Amino acid sequence: MGFLSAPKFLSMPAVGLDISDDAVRFIELAPGKHSLEVARYATRNFPLGVVGEGHIKDKKKLADTIASLAYEFKLTYANVALPEEQAYLANMKIPRVAATEMRDAIEIRLEENVPIPGNQAVFDYVVVGDSSARKKEAIDVVVSVLPRAVVDEYLDMFKGTGITPKAFEFESQAMARSLVPVGDNGTFMIADVGKMITEIFVVASGVVQFSASLDIGGHYFTNAVMKKLGLTEEEAEKMKVEYGIIANEKNRALCDAMLPVINDLKLRLMQHYTYWQTHHSEKFGGNIERVYLSGGGANLRGLPEYLAMGLDVETRIANPWVNVSSFEVYVPPLLERESLGYSAAIGLALRDIITL
Repeated sequence: MGFLSAPKFLSMPAVGLDISDDAVRFIELAPGKHSLEVARYATRNFPLGVVGEGHIKDKKKLADTIASLAYEFKLTYANVALPEEQAYLANMKIPRVAATEMRDAIEIRLEENVPIPGNQAVFDYVVVGDSSARKKEAIDVVVSVLPRAVVDEYLDMFKGTGITPKAFEFESQAMARSLVPVGDNGTFMIADVGKMITEIFVVASGVVQFSASLDIGGHYFTNAVMKKLGLTEEEAEKMKVEYGIIANEKNRALCDAMLPVINDLKLRLMQHYTYWQTHHSEKFGGNIERVYLSGGGANLRGLPEYLAMGLDVETRIANPWVNVSSFEVYVPPLLERESLGYSAAIGLALRDIITL
């Protein structure tokens, strides 16, 4: 079962819906004249605290937000991202069995690899590489696992919103589909810098094989500026966006305020980078070739260059449209900085278009 393969176009539009810590985003892709095109998209913000730590904290507020999108845009079905904070990824080797017996073979070994009882878990899996070329007696799989209670929580929340989840998928898997070019089987680290958390994951041979959630994001950059310079949140956000961390005489105090938080992010990113290189690279796809930055927080000026210091690979802003269309053929209606926040939603929409 390949994670990415050549795209095929459907006759019906595809919708991806992503729920983050402070917003719901949806995007609809449809076949255009020469490529895929954006049919519709929208963001609806909500206060911090509605969603957090992988759980829905305010079910009514989130459901009302999604219902308003469904009503305004006449949405009925969508592929939906599930949170990473409560999720587990397990690299497993199982005996070679028939495809119809694969899930049973994985479930038997599930509790050996994740701290969730098998009867309380929901899981999906991807076979790594060309399994026919491997030892006849074993198959390598990457298994994505969530507590059943989390999945039920989201299913229940969608009742009455007007939208029926067509499929649930981890944000990391959706973002890998939008950010890694189809057919590129290299090994890449993706850091998605959101408002409250940064998701770090490694894609090797087209499969997400490692993931981690860091409790740090763009809001913490802004909060550091507010405290250090005595600004309101609006003033701090405006200053952060305008100057970033490219130091000059005008923004020296701004950089001094943000650097402790950004250094923390950099250190933790380097720790996960080193962990992969020393513990996983030989087993699961080789050394990391490139680091992609995504998410709204990645728009901070100077951040890619600063995070790259200490890493021995190229670090750059990701292109969430790489599997949608070439800019020479079609230019999406979203601004570049806005697009980074739609990476997961784009990948979810592509689920119906790119054969997995």
